[in-house]
Amino acid sequence: MTWLHKADGITIGMANWNHRLFLPRSVNSARQALQTLATRGVPGELIVVDDASRDGSVEWLAQASAWLSDLPLRVSFQPHQQGPAAARNRILQMARYRYICWLDADNILQGANLWLFWRAIRETGAAVVYGNLIVKEDGRVRALTSNVVYRSAVFHMNETDMCSLCDARQLLQCGGLQTEPSINSNEDWELFLHLADDGRLIVFVPAVFGTYYVRRQSLSYGFTPPNAVVRRMHDHQRHRSLEGRILGRVYHPDIGWLV
Repeated sequence: MTWLHKADGITIGMANWNHRLFLPRSVNSARQALQTLATRGVPGELIVVDDASRDGSVEWLAQASAWLSDLPLRVSFQPHQQGPAAARNRILQMARYRYICWLDADNILQGANLWLFWRAIRETGAAVVYGNLIVKEDGRVRALTSNVVYRSAVFHMNETDMCSLCDARQLLQCGGLQTEPSINSNEDWELFLHLADDGRLIVFVPAVFGTYYVRRQSLSYGFTPPNAVVRRMHDHQRHRSLEGRILGRVYHPDIGWLV
């Protein structure tokens, strides 16, 4: 399906790799979010792309696609591990709906708020809208992240998590996510910088988008990008002209533009 033919609605897209223990929690949060959207007349679906897991995820997902008859769930299995960027690009191609809500397989959505982000992205025409993420570790709330307007400081450090709502048409127009091994675990950072370079609008909505669980087993736990990756992020075409600028806006659908 090309970006020209995607219907108006939301696809929740989840890339999974060896997250069998957390899939019931994340899938249930997607289910609740879709049910809430349906009461407001917004169609949706959940797509899970499994990246060649070896922990029982494949079996659980195959069973869930049969069990969860009240959930519009589609599952795709990668023949071999290709990384999260390739899995998310697969979701972009498969999605029936124009707007993609990215959900990591070990995190959860604040389902009641997805309606706010849906309204915000349609009313602003943004490529991405994002909100606060509650950070939990060892069962306790540790922090609040993704809570600042998109700004040029992102050239030095990624401040925005992939857990966001994106316009699939605009992402596909920009080529989707880069799958080069050199930027593994930084594909979200590279994507947002690419969108900023292309002049796409990135909007912060002051509301909770979901909960981010910190785990020591996570690929990103304690991760520091290698110097080569940081240099690549700094070398984006318009970096110098954007330095020191606020690149995004702040919008709440019940209030309007705040920044």
